[in-house]
Amino acid sequence: MRFSVVLFADTEALAAGAGRSIYGISLLERHLRVFASLGARQVTIVGSSPGRGSNIRVDGFDDRWYRELDAVDYVRTDECPTRWLPGKDETALVMDAGHLYDPRVLRAMIDGGPNRRAVDSAVRKPCRLLVADGDLLAGLTTSWTGSESLWSALDSVQESTCPVFDLREMDPYIVDLRRSLPPWWLVVDSDLKIHRAEALLTDAAQKGTLDFPAEFIHPPLENLLTKWISASTVTPNQVTTISILLAFLTTGLLAIGQMGTGYLAAGLVIAFIVGVLDGVDGKLARVTVRCTRFGDRFEHILDVVWELTWYWALGWMLSAGGEVVGPFVLAAVITFFYLFDKAATGMFKSRQGIELFDYAPVDRFFRRIGARRNTNVLLLLAGMTVGVLEEAFTCVAIWTVITAAFHWTRAIWLLSQPSPADRS
Repeated sequence: MRFSVVLFADTEALAAGAGRSIYGISLLERHLRVFASLGARQVTIVGSSPGRGSNIRVDGFDDRWYRELDAVDYVRTDECPTRWLPGKDETALVMDAGHLYDPRVLRAMIDGGPNRRAVDSAVRKPCRLLVADGDLLAGLTTSWTGSESLWSALDSVQESTCPVFDLREMDPYIVDLRRSLPPWWLVVDSDLKIHRAEALLTDAAQKGTLDFPAEFIHPPLENLLTKWISASTVTPNQVTTISILLAFLTTGLLAIGQMGTGYLAAGLVIAFIVGVLDGVDGKLARVTVRCTRFGDRFEHILDVVWELTWYWALGWMLSAGGEVVGPFVLAAVITFFYLFDKAATGMFKSRQGIELFDYAPVDRFFRRIGARRNTNVLLLLAGMTVGVLEEAFTCVAIWTVITAAFHWTRAIWLLSQPSPADRS
């Protein structure tokens, strides 16, 4: 459904909130990026336009992330509301510029059709978020004197005319993040709320059901780097590119490890750093609303390539340049069962719409300890430290086989079970 957006920044408090910077970008620019990602046709901002004398800061404004919008217009509070009423067969998403919403809430409101207002039963107050058609919005602005008059008029509208949508009725599970996260929203009316907003965004960017290092070791480092990088001009795709270059540097250092332990140690330490950066680019993209399809494919396709080169480089190094066959066999075993494991989890997700390792508690537990890049790197680092790297490499190969066998067993067994509808 086609929709436009009406964003109120017509009071000093709303304008100040829209101008506050969260993770390096103003709340207003964040709104525009989110609206563009949701497919908004146009955004009308009611209030003073950014510039001299305005409470809305535009330092570093970057329109690349919402260039899909046909137009971003500013209208003064005293202008006639008919200018920003939605057209025929179109709805308008109406909200205050000083409010920060979970994008899932905005998407649910838009998909639910016109003439619905949002409430949060957990706090027992309206959210000042509305989806309306032209007729309803025209009625709410009959006595227009500013956004306060519209929200006051909405309070008197019967629920049969504009039903209530309770945020707490939304499904909290997020497939892509492999976790449940209750929908959230926040009124950004103070500097203290900025810290709260950044904490909400950080939490919302964290994936669930991870391996042990990614769950317990990496997050503090990832969050610190994400915060630091967000204040710069570095983009998520640039972080991805840097991590890929470091990954292939790791391959080279591991391959020449026999020339000195310094190369081997440096390679495995950089491999650990790559694991941290692999979480930073995604978090940076989510907290700054710069997720792109290219970035997602760019990362996930090359992830498979450079990780496998690490095992072959270690095989080459441990074989003393090809003199011993055993390490190459181990590298081949890791490669085959790594891809075999991915086939199991990919097949299950395509059929069930959920990740296999997030299906049940046993799957979540095994994900934490199963053979993954991060757990493999820690095992190899420990093996190098105590002087049993070849034995550690053998353990990685064995554990990769066990992990693939576990996932295939679980996938086949779960897919063979009748669905609840079949059982009934």
